Amino acid sequence: MKRAVIVKMLVPVYLSLIAGVPTTLLAWIIAAAAPLWRGPALVLAIPVCCVAYVTVAGLLARITLRSIVPGKFPRDVGHEVYGPRRLYALCWTAVYYCQPVYHAVLAVPLFKRLTFRLFGYRGSLDFQTYPDTWLRDLPLLSLGPGAYLSNKATISPNMCLRNSKVIVQPVSIGSGTLIGHLTMIAPGVAIGDDSEVGVGAALGLNVRVGSRTLVDAETVVDHEARIGDRCVIGTRSYIGRKAVIMDGVKVPSATVIPARTVIRTQADVANLLGDYAAIANELPFRQSQPVLSS
Repeated sequence: MKRAVIVKMLVPVYLSLIAGVPTTLLAWIIAAAAPLWRGPALVLAIPVCCVAYVTVAGLLARITLRSIVPGKFPRDVGHEVYGPRRLYALCWTAVYYCQPVYHAVLAVPLFKRLTFRLFGYRGSLDFQTYPDTWLRDLPLLSLGPGAYLSNKATISPNMCLRNSKVIVQPVSIGSGTLIGHLTMIAPGVAIGDDSEVGVGAALGLNVRVGSRTLVDAETVVDHEARIGDRCVIGTRSYIGRKAVIMDGVKVPSATVIPARTVIRTQADVANLLGDYAAIANELPFRQSQPVLSS
């Protein structure tokens, strides 16, 4: 209970410092300038205040940086890990939701380096993202050089559960890998180099995707599934929980791979699709894409 009270008391203090320091700095710069120079002083003060804003937020975030660790925690600010996590998250969201500041962070390389390093990010800074790309828990996020995170994608090492807990796991995206528009990447996902996850796809907890692999648009890869190198997963397919697809396999569009199925070769795909065709012939109404329940 004592920790919960401290966290709740610190929230307004953090917000006051994050907003108050740059505002005070702005007022001081304008007041210190001669009347004829107040216009140029305001122009100069804006970038200075943006740097002050993220610097204050980042320095406050570093106080609780050690709380950004993998695990499953109750969403209770009195918890020894979740309480400090909330303070870190407050600092990051103060930057993320201040769109003019965050846009400047992503547009100016030195500003981007300052901000991401202050918040504990240790991966490559040679990645592309956008102000509406959902990023969280930067110490647990690893992005390779040339990674591209499209607009409105979700790349988040944490996920809230209905039982009032939160799962936190690292997320890794390899060099040159593209994450499509509106794609959802869950905690624990690892994607290799030069791969692509298409528009509107969803990768569940602890999914592994290899290098030079295409997971096409609107595909769902369920929790703990494994997809190897040089694979192609066709549009609107479903890869069941803990299913395994070995290297080099190509899965046609709208295919369902049942849970725990192991696809070792292209022949296994053909056999699976043959089974679907046999089931479809026995149905009272022929279906264009039968689905086998797992």
